[in-house]
Amino acid sequence: MKSPLDVVAVGNMVVDYPVGPLAGLPTWGTLVGVSQRMEPRVGGNGAIFSVAARRLGLSCGLIGKVGRDSSGDWLLDRLKDEGIDTSAVRRGARGTSSTVVLVRADGERAFLHYAGSNASLKPSDLQKIPRCRWFHMSAMFLLPSLKPRAIGRALETARNAGAITSLDVAWDPTGGWDVGDCLSGVDYFIPNIDEAVAMTGKKEAVEAARELARMGARNVVIKLGPRGSLVLGEGLEPFIAPGFKVEAVDSTGAGDTFDAAFVYAILHGMEPGRAALLANAAGAMRAMGDAPTEKELLQFIRSRKTGSR
Repeated sequence: MKSPLDVVAVGNMVVDYPVGPLAGLPTWGTLVGVSQRMEPRVGGNGAIFSVAARRLGLSCGLIGKVGRDSSGDWLLDRLKDEGIDTSAVRRGARGTSSTVVLVRADGERAFLHYAGSNASLKPSDLQKIPRCRWFHMSAMFLLPSLKPRAIGRALETARNAGAITSLDVAWDPTGGWDVGDCLSGVDYFIPNIDEAVAMTGKKEAVEAARELARMGARNVVIKLGPRGSLVLGEGLEPFIAPGFKVEAVDSTGAGDTFDAAFVYAILHGMEPGRAALLANAAGAMRAMGDAPTEKELLQFIRSRKTGSR
């Protein structure tokens, strides 16, 4: 029997077009020059997570959807080049999702997004989850045809098959923030602080984490940006893993790279607090340029002190 993959991810798949750095947004009728070439890049929470996990040495499969177009061909080719199993990626009638990412000089971003084929990923696409040690659901609020019930069922199916489960939600453009009973099937819930506050109505990270645990998540890991991350686990008091100060070039994908590194660390036997520290480093490295390899990540951690430089 074929060995299980280390991790299988479900999520959106996008061709990103980063534009910047920009001092500000252009006004209508004007032309603004940029110093960086505008080239396509692998984007979307599911795809970015998968690339980051694979670069850390994890075998990784991705469940998602692209269009029957040249952008879909390009995206699948890039993912295959990274060594990701794309056999569960489907091709839909809608065009491949794309995003223009406007990047401010300090790394902050604004997005122009076409949902495309991601909007047609449906429950039947999750019926056959490849065997895996870890099942990660990303960006549930950006996959409108997947409702909480279907996502919760997929998480429970994966857990019953022996996989550890995790969930990240992305920002909910509808403002509904409905996760249903999904968190009851989640071993690690990994939102950022803005998402956690929006979901719970709690303004403090610790209180938001406790509320999310009451909603069913076994462990809660809240990404706090440059401040690091907060971990609230079964039988553990809240713990802040400090961040790494870096010169951010573009923070797009930093959260998904954090998720991938956290999965890597837990699968390598680290306890959650230490795993969050390693994940903070990986997210910082992505903000500086790209997702790191295992060797690059460990070298970065050895060469930096948390909260300095």
